[in-house]
Amino acid sequence: TLVDHVLDTVKKNLLEGAILIVVILFVLLGSFRAALIVALAIPLSMLFAFVGMKLFGYSANLMSLGALDFGLIVDASVVMVENFVRRLEEGAHGDRDSLFLNAAVEVGRPILFGIAIIVAVYIPIFTLDGMEGRMFKPMAFTVVTAVLGSLLLALTYVPTMSHMLLRHAHEKPNRAFDRLKAAYGRGLEWVFARARIVVVSAVVVVIA
Repeated sequence: TLVDHVLDTVKKNLLEGAILIVVILFVLLGSFRAALIVALAIPLSMLFAFVGMKLFGYSANLMSLGALDFGLIVDASVVMVENFVRRLEEGAHGDRDSLFLNAAVEVGRPILFGIAIIVAVYIPIFTLDGMEGRMFKPMAFTVVTAVLGSLLLALTYVPTMSHMLLRHAHEKPNRAFDRLKAAYGRGLEWVFARARIVVVSAVVVVIA
């Protein structure tokens, strides 16, 4: 039936997206344990979304689930885990508990602000009425619920699991990424040296 076909499409897209995210996380983080911690945030965040949909009477369909972006879901967890890996790589100063506590507090506020901005973008959709509201409110609700779930996980589950699983992490050299960072650094130096020209050019582009 059409319903079964739509659900199969949604499940296929979600599964393919999750697998792709796991592979990318492993390549970028260079640690299987770190990638696993972040990857597990995906189904847990989805669980938050499904519970919210059940409580508020939203059905699972292509509109409500098709807009889920795993990049948004794992963003907060990636920031948190990457900071743990960086701190461990630099070497612990003091006991292990203090290292993870300080690392979590260091990025907790930026993560909170980032998620708040994402949620704020979807708030106007909840004011829609009529056909537009029936079409887009389930999508906005699902995304917001999943993102809020990812925030809670990034601040609780990720630090706990990282404390348990990450041991003296060492980021593997990534030549492509190192070249990208070097090019970005050179670009910033060029912009800083010509700050006024860049600002004026940006204003002209926006006005035009």
